Amino acid sequence: MNSHYFVIFNAIACCLIYSQQAYAKTAWDSPLHRQCLFTNQTTKFRLLRQQNDFDKRVRKVLIDPSNFSSRKSFDIQGNPLIKRPNLIVLHETVYGIQSVITTFKTYHPNDFDQGSYHVAIDENGNLFEFLPDHLRAFGAGNSSFNTESVQTSKNIPPSVNNFSLHVSLESPIDGEDADEAHSGYSEAQYDSLAILLSRWMKKYSIPFHRITTHKFIDRSGERLDPRSFDWSKLQERLAGIGALCR
Repeated sequence: MNSHYFVIFNAIACCLIYSQQAYAKTAWDSPLHRQCLFTNQTTKFRLLRQQNDFDKRVRKVLIDPSNFSSRKSFDIQGNPLIKRPNLIVLHETVYGIQSVITTFKTYHPNDFDQGSYHVAIDENGNLFEFLPDHLRAFGAGNSSFNTESVQTSKNIPPSVNNFSLHVSLESPIDGEDADEAHSGYSEAQYDSLAILLSRWMKKYSIPFHRITTHKFIDRSGERLDPRSFDWSKLQERLAGIGALCR
C-alpha cells in the first residue's frame, strides 16, 4: 500500500480548539455558491424520493475504540473547546469499502496508525456509518482549516478533528493508486453525499462554505483527496434539495 495513503490514515492526529496557528496557506475559497432558484425538477424529485428512504441505506459498523474518541472539552493548555461540529471534510477511501472496514475494526496502539470517518459511501450510494456525530473521528492528522485547529495531546499535532465531521467516497478501481486523478465517483455517490451533507448542514447550522477537502486542510502537503471530485454535481444536488438557500 502506498505510504501516502494507508487508507488515508498513516498520519492521523486526534484532538483539538480554535487557535491561531502560523500556517501559510491561502484561505478556503468554496467551489459551492448560494443558489435558491432550481429548475431541474427531475433531479429535485429524485433526491426527494431518496430522502424518504435514506435511513434504510445506512449500515452501522462497529469499529475498534482505538480509532476514535469522544470530542474533547479542553485543549492541552486547559482552554475550553467547541465540541459541536461546524466543519465537514470530504475524503476518498483510495481502496475499497471492505478495506476501510477492516482497517477501522483493527486495534491500532500507535497513535499515528489510528483513523476513522463518520461515514463512507460506496459506489452504489450505500452508506456505512462508523461513528455517530457526537464522537470524534480520527480523519485528518496535522490539519488546519484556514487558521482553525486545536491540540489536545502534546504528542500529536493540532488538527480539525474535534470540530469536524468526516465523510469519505469509495474510490473507483482505477483510483487504487497514488495518481493525482481517476475516473471519478458515481452519480449514486453524489446523490447520497448531497442528502447526508444537507442533513448535517441543517442539524448543526453548517454553512456551505465550511464544506472542505482533506487536501485543503492537510498541513503535510501529502493528501490529494478527494481526487477528481466534481463540485458542479454537488452544487446541483444541494441546490435541488434547498440546502444552498438557507
